[in-house]
Amino acid sequence: MFLAINELMKDKGRFFLIAFVIVLMSYLTFFLTSLAFGLATSYTQGIEKWQASGIVLNRDANNAVERSLLLESDYRDILTPDTALLGVSGATTRQDKSEDVSLFGMDFESFIAPNVIEGRLPDGPDQAVVSDELKRSGVELGQVINFKGADTGLTVVGFSDQATFQTAPIVYIELDVWRELASDLAGMSGMKDPTTVSALVTRGDVVTGDYDSETIQWISIRDFSFDLPGYRAQVLTFGLMIGFLIAIASFVMAVFMYILTLQKKGIFGVLKAEGVPSSYISKSVMVQIVLLAAAGLAVGLILTIVSGLALGSVVPFVINPWFYLGIILLFVACSAIGGIASVRAVTKIDPVEAIS
Repeated sequence: MFLAINELMKDKGRFFLIAFVIVLMSYLTFFLTSLAFGLATSYTQGIEKWQASGIVLNRDANNAVERSLLLESDYRDILTPDTALLGVSGATTRQDKSEDVSLFGMDFESFIAPNVIEGRLPDGPDQAVVSDELKRSGVELGQVINFKGADTGLTVVGFSDQATFQTAPIVYIELDVWRELASDLAGMSGMKDPTTVSALVTRGDVVTGDYDSETIQWISIRDFSFDLPGYRAQVLTFGLMIGFLIAIASFVMAVFMYILTLQKKGIFGVLKAEGVPSSYISKSVMVQIVLLAAAGLAVGLILTIVSGLALGSVVPFVINPWFYLGIILLFVACSAIGGIASVRAVTKIDPVEAIS
């Protein structure tokens, strides 16, 4: 440990450049991880709040809830206290700063009703609880929001947090209001059927009752989430990018340390000639690698958190300590493994040859 720290303090310039590279790589890795997690969360956080096990959709909808239509004859026999009716469609608000939103029609006494952090739940047909994401576009309590292509206006009576679906803010309304809005927006008069819904949200592992398996299907919430358009590709893409970043950064640091080790071949040869064992020198090299990785990761993490605080309201940035911890452990482990080449170089140094 003494040799490692003493060398770090003596040759600050070289080791600073190595640490700076680690800071940049770790900052990019942490930042991309937070963006990836934030984007993935914005796809599904509206449905994860239900704490449901599955969802019943029309089989012809290809697992897309917006294209699914169910009538009472389809779901009458599977309605239980552990199921909740849901209507889903998309819309665009008509205001100074338009927003694409997801309309969720539901019974506000069911288990999928939103949590309200400000205001209250609707008690009338033309009232809505909206995602607090809409505050950024100027939406306030008591304001009436209108939608392009529809005449119905909704009065905002409450805000809910973590309420997005496929990155769009959610507007929670009564089922009857949803049917009217969806009918106007889609131009389909069949949507005004008083029993039309998009899906049934279920709690429990099995859907009980008789139903036509050729018409409707039950899928788990996990499978439903991964089948959302773009979700699976996004998760895999970011996962591969982050994995390659960690591998590349570890390899770069290992190469730097290997080159530094070769440049100090004469010094290490003198130490071995004086009786310093190779194991001690090798441990010093490994300690240097771990210290540089830890310092670079710490600075990169601090920069990431500062960036998140500054950009959190602009981009889908979410801090997940467990992801950060996993990246740190993996980064340090890869760096240590990469440093084996430097250790092998130390053990092969011939004192006589190095001195001469």
